[in-house]
Amino acid sequence: MILYISLFSIITSAIIAIYNWRINRNALLLTGIFGIFSTYGLTHYFTIYHGDVFWTAIFYGNLSPFWYLPGPMLYLYTRNTLTDRSLFEKKKDYLHLLPFFIQFINISPYIFSSFDHKLETASLLIADINNVRSLGAGFLIPPTISFITRPSFVIIYALASLALVYKYGAQEGENLTKNKQNKLVYNWIITLCLVVISVAAGFLYLTIDLYDASVTRVILESEPTYLIAGTAFAILPLALIVFFPQVLYGMPVAVSTKKVAKVTIPVVDASDPLAETAQLIVDYINAEKPYLNEAFDIEDIAEKLDIPRHHIIYCFTMILQKKFTAYRSMMRVEHAKELLHAGTADSLSIDGIGAQSGFSSRSGFYATFKAETGMTPSQYLENIQTKKA
Repeated sequence: MILYISLFSIITSAIIAIYNWRINRNALLLTGIFGIFSTYGLTHYFTIYHGDVFWTAIFYGNLSPFWYLPGPMLYLYTRNTLTDRSLFEKKKDYLHLLPFFIQFINISPYIFSSFDHKLETASLLIADINNVRSLGAGFLIPPTISFITRPSFVIIYALASLALVYKYGAQEGENLTKNKQNKLVYNWIITLCLVVISVAAGFLYLTIDLYDASVTRVILESEPTYLIAGTAFAILPLALIVFFPQVLYGMPVAVSTKKVAKVTIPVVDASDPLAETAQLIVDYINAEKPYLNEAFDIEDIAEKLDIPRHHIIYCFTMILQKKFTAYRSMMRVEHAKELLHAGTADSLSIDGIGAQSGFSSRSGFYATFKAETGMTPSQYLENIQTKKA
C-alpha cells in the first residue's frame, strides 16, 4: 500500500510541476515537498518491507540529504506566495539549503562508495534491520541524530511558515476576506502547514523512540504513520489538480503599471489586485492588435508592458475568464469577421484573410473560425452576401 500511495503522489506532483513550471514557478517548491515526502515512503518500503537487496541498495541512504529540503521549501513557498516573489529571489535564500549540503557531505563517503559495498550494506540490513543504527553512517553525524533532526527541521520551518501566514492575515485584515483567490490560497497554506506539522510530529515521536526501543518494534508502530502521511500527501496534490487548481496561481500583488484611461472590460472581481493590470493588457491588445502577428504570445505582452508572466496568465484565466490562447483566437476571428464584412474578400482570398488575421495555416483558420462562429469563413461570407442581397 505504501508503494502505491508514494508512486501516486509522485505522479500527481510531477503533473503539477510540468503544468506550472512556466506559469508560477513557486509551485515547483510545492511539488518538491510532495515529491520528497513520497521518496521517503518509497525508501521505507524498499528498505523495510520489500526485502530485495538490489532495491534496498538503490534507496537506502542515497536520498537522505533531500529529506532536509521539505522544511525550507515549505517556508520559501509560503513567503513567496504571500509576497508574490520568485524562487530564491535573494542570495541569502540559499542559506536554507545549508542542512542539505551538510548532510550530503556527511553521507558522501557512502553515496560515492561502490555499488558492491551498497549491496553488502543492504544484505546486512535485510538480515537485521537493527543495523540501521550504524550502517551507512555519515562520518560527521551519527544516524540517530540525522533521524531526529530531519522531522525537527520540518516542524521548525512549518511553524515559521505559520508565523508568516499569521502576520499576513493581521496586515490584510478585512481585505483578505474580500478577495476569493487570496482567501483560498491563505486557507490552503494554513492547511498545508498543519498537515506537514502533524506528519513530521508523528515521525519525530517514532525517531525519539529509537533511542531505547528495538528498530523492529518501532517499524511495526510506524506503519500507520506512513500510511496516514502517504495518503495525506497523495490527496493534497490531487485536490489541487481536480478541485482547486487556482491555488497554483498564488496571490498576485499588483505592480506599478501605466495608468489606464478607462475600464472597458467586465471585471469578475473588482477587488482583485490585478484588475487594473488586466485592463492594461486588454487596452494594449485592442490598440496595437499584436495578435495579427502569428508569433504573438505571452512573452510579447510581458516584454511590452513589463508585467511578470505569471501575472499575465492570472489576468487571463482568473479575471478575463479565458485562457490566453482562447482570447488570442477570439480576437483573430473578430478581425477576420471585420475584414469579411468590409468586403476584403473581393480582393483577397479567404486564406489571405486568415493570414492577415494572424493565423499561420488554412486549417487552423477554418477550425478556429468555425469553433467561434459555428460556420466556416466561406459560409460566413455567403451569409453576409445573402443578407446584402
